[in-house]
Amino acid sequence: MTTWIKDNWRWAILNLFALLMMAHMLRLASELDRSRTDFGPLIDSGKWAIRFLLFSLTITPLNTLFGWRAGITLRKPAGLWAFAFGVSHFVLYMIDLDGDWLRYPIPDYMAGLGVIAILILAALAATSTRWAMKRLGKNWKRLHRLVYAAGIIAIAHGLLESITSKRVGITDPNARYEVILYGLLLCVLLALRLTFVRSSLANLRHRLTLTGKKPNPSISLD
Repeated sequence: MTTWIKDNWRWAILNLFALLMMAHMLRLASELDRSRTDFGPLIDSGKWAIRFLLFSLTITPLNTLFGWRAGITLRKPAGLWAFAFGVSHFVLYMIDLDGDWLRYPIPDYMAGLGVIAILILAALAATSTRWAMKRLGKNWKRLHRLVYAAGIIAIAHGLLESITSKRVGITDPNARYEVILYGLLLCVLLALRLTFVRSSLANLRHRLTLTGKKPNPSISLD
């Protein structure tokens, strides 16, 4: 047991934290009077989906630059929690629509963007197993590169909603600025996928660690 804790404490902390956030958010949602104009849990679920997605995308660059190999085990659970919060965001949205979702399940293009992002994350979550990796072969890596598209679409969805929705403005006036910050971080992560940036980071890591080993410019940032 002690050995397991020593080897997996980061994984355990991440999942425990995510579980507590999910439980807290759902508790608030269950206590909320839908007649009120604000609906904080709906906004928070979308934010947490983006946060976990960005955290998942940040892990590999951290390993490339600082050699944080222990964090690699967190990439998959962080991505799965991004999907879980995305699904909860969609479910809370359906509840908020009350009976209207039967007639207008996707009332506008902004909601449509959110649905597209969740569908992409669903595909990635469904193929996150070792069996799927072996089954898909090289196509697995191509498929999972869509995580960046999911990030772009999710942030576009959040930004448009925070700008145009009066209810979001009342409930969380700073939401748009937070989403813009997430967008800037995603731009940085996308820039890190460029070959010359990737090679530069690999060489920088080599110089910082002073290991005497040759830098590996082929380190993947997927």
